[in-house]
Formats: sequence, C-alpha cells, structure tokens
Amino acid sequence: MGYCKECGHQLASEHEFCPECGHPVERKAASSEEAQSQRYVESASPSVEESRDSVKPSNKKTKVIAISVIAAAVILGGAYYGIDKTMMAPKAVSEKFIASVKSNDVDKVKQYVNDGQIQLEANDEQTKAFITYLHENPDVMKSISEGLSADSRALEAGVPSEDHSSYAKLEQDGKKWGIFDHYTVQVNPVYAKVQSTEDATAVYIDGQKAGTVSSDSSKKIGPFLPGTHTVKGEVQNDYGKVENEQEIEATNGEDVNVEFDWSDHAVYVSSDYDDATLFVNGKDTKTEIGDIDYLGPLPMDGSVKVYAKRKFDSGEKKTEEVSIKKGIEDIALNFDEENTAEASAPSKEEETADKGSEVNSGVSTSEVSSFIEQYMYATISSINSGDFSVAEPYIDTNGPKYKEQKDYTAYLIKKGITEDLLSFNVNRVTKLDDSMYKVYTTEEYDISYGDGSVKYKKFNSIHKVKELSDGSLGVYQLISSTEEK
Repeated sequence: MGYCKECGHQLASEHEFCPECGHPVERKAASSEEAQSQRYVESASPSVEESRDSVKPSNKKTKVIAISVIAAAVILGGAYYGIDKTMMAPKAVSEKFIASVKSNDVDKVKQYVNDGQIQLEANDEQTKAFITYLHENPDVMKSISEGLSADSRALEAGVPSEDHSSYAKLEQDGKKWGIFDHYTVQVNPVYAKVQSTEDATAVYIDGQKAGTVSSDSSKKIGPFLPGTHTVKGEVQNDYGKVENEQEIEATNGEDVNVEFDWSDHAVYVSSDYDDATLFVNGKDTKTEIGDIDYLGPLPMDGSVKVYAKRKFDSGEKKTEEVSIKKGIEDIALNFDEENTAEASAPSKEEETADKGSEVNSGVSTSEVSSFIEQYMYATISSINSGDFSVAEPYIDTNGPKYKEQKDYTAYLIKKGITEDLLSFNVNRVTKLDDSMYKVYTTEEYDISYGDGSVKYKKFNSIHKVKELSDGSLGVYQLISSTEEK
C-alpha cells in the first residue's frame, strides 16, 4: 500500500496509475529488495548486544590461556636460569673437571681443556696422556684439585685467589649467552726446547708434526699438555728416512730440553786401502774411504748397503757388500788376500818405519808413537777438565780432526761424560808420504755418564798424523774407531 505522490490518493498494490489523477505509480523495487534483505539479515544475525555477549566468553578464555602460558614460561625460565647458573658456578665447573679426569672421560676433559685454552687445541692423544699423567701422579692431581677449589671460593667471594695450583687455574672468561658468568679451567701448557745434530730435523709430538730444527740452534716446540709424551725426530737424506724417538715428561709449565743425537745412526768406515772408492746402494760416492770418517745418519734396518772399489794391477776389484743394521758401529771394507796379495806387500818405507828408524823427514816412528800417546792423554784431560785448549796443540788446525774433536769435547762436557784411559798401545806406524803417517792404536776406557753409570769400552783406532811446516806433528784425522764389545 501507498499514496500517489501527485494527489495523495491512497493506492492499492495492483494500481499502476492513480485512479484519481491518472499519474503513473512509482514503485521502489531496489528499496523493497534491500528491505527484504535487511529483514533477512536481521532475522539471521544476532543483534549487536547479542554479538558482544557471544564474544566476551571467548576473549576471557584466550586471556586465561595466554596468562597461563606466560606464567609457565616465567617459572620454567627462572628454574632453568637457576639450574644453569648453579651448574656453571665456579665450584660446579671445578668439581666436574676433576670428576671427568677421575672417570677417564677423554671427551669431557678435552672439552674443558680446550674451552680454557688460547695457546693450543688438545687432541685425543694429548688428553689421554694428560689424564694418565694425573692418575700416575696423585700429588699433581691433589695440587690441581685443591687449587681449583681455592679459585672457585675466591671467585664466588669476588676476591683474588692466592692459592693457584702451578698446573692449572680457574678463571672467569666473559659471559655465556650474554647471561651467565663463564668459568674455564686453564691448564698451564708446556714447551720443548729441541736441538739436533742434523739440519732439517722434523719434530713430531704424539704423532703430530710440531716443527723443524737445524743443527746450529735450538727451537721452542709446542705448546702441549703436561704429561708423558712421545717426541720423534726425523731426518730425510740420501740414505733414506731416519727416525729417532724418545719419551719426555713435561710438568709444571717448565720447558723440557730435547736433544736428538744421531751418533747411534752412524757407522765408521775403514779399509785396508784408503784410496778405495766408497759405493752406497750401488752408487759411486766419488769419495775415497781415507777421506771419510763416518756415514750417517742412516737407517739401521739393512736397507743401506756399502762396498768399496779399487783398481789393482790385475784389474778393478770390489769388497764384499755389507748391509748396515742396528748394532753395527763400524765397517771394515777390506779386500781379500787373493785380490790384494801383491799390492799389499809392505813397502821399504813401511818396513823401515816399523823398525823405528829414521825416515826422509827426520821423524822416526818412535817419535810418532810418543806423540800420539801424548795426544791421547791430552785429549782425555781436556774432556775431564772441560778445557779443549789442553788438547788443541796436538791437533792440526787445518785438518778435519780439529773441528770434530772440538765439537766432541764440548758435547761430552755438556753431557757430563768423563773418560778414564785404562790402557793405550801403538800397534803400528806406517808412512803414507813425505808428511803423513798412519798410526794404529788400541785403547781401553772406563766411561762415566751423567746418570752415574760407568761402562768399559775398548777401541781399535786408526789416526792420520801430519808433520807440520814447523817440524812439529799434529793429528790430522781419525780414520776409524772400532769398538770391541
């Protein structure tokens, strides 16, 4: 129902024109649809108040859940903070470190050590050696345990510690996660001062290469943990790879002296013909045996084989080939009688010298014998007195024996080794040329070592003695020194 906008007459729903004035009836279809839609929405949707009422219970529940979660997080976080702070407290760190050592827990001890180290990173071998050392030395374990306990009390009280162990200490090292005080066990590392008689000696500690040393100076190697360690020296030369291994005990943060002496990996070489040429593993060394004192260092496993060659009137001959093995200290590369019978017959000069008569230079074999005996006793005196100048006048300063004897004397003095010459005999003197003699001797010694031990040794030696320009004599070279066991 409606009314005509023109005349105001009441209209029925079927009227398309006003029955009073004939004006077309205007119908609002869209408004009708909107009204119908609005009625549908109003009937289908709750009122604003109803909506507010329905939301309120849901929001309350969410708030309760959120508050509960936050409260739980705060409680758990506080508990975790308290627990973790307690676990990382100075006392806890020191006690756990000691417990890990006592239980032989290599991984945990390594973790503690490396956490507190800035100088080294311990591997499993070093850590095992460190743990073993502590178990075998309870006084050191006690020192570390008591020292760490004292450190933890001082840190918790905020005062400096006065009872550090000389082996390790507990230190605060910044913050962990920016929240907790971080405490570490700092084990005092040790170093080795290494010397070698050979250049380019590679040094390994517990299987890991630690550096290279030369013969003219010592080198500081490390750091590594206190304990018993295996130190190996390795030399690579024309003879092959030579190794020298020893154990050291490193303690209390002090440097350990390590010396690689390769004399046990060398052999003295001699021959009944000094002008014979030396061959090593089939290769010509281009060196006469008379010019060689010793070979080394070299492997003592039989891999090195030597022989000598010489030309005789009957042709070129060679000696028997000798394999160098452990325990061999000298090698005599002599030619057999069949090859050398004619060539080895003594000359007139040698026959004359053996009889002790005068030779061309006016020096007799008896004078040479007397001289070499004086030289031997002067050498012993220089070693025992620590004064090389005692023996110096008896040695040709231009010969190879001078530096060799000087270095050898210094080495024995450093090692605290002394020698007692029990007997000395000159067996034979032969003249090589106008100014050179070869002297064969036998000596017996009691050798006293730095550790208090004494060993008896007997040597057969061959010396070259030279008549100098001023008419005096000087030992030019020691050709060989053969120990008889």
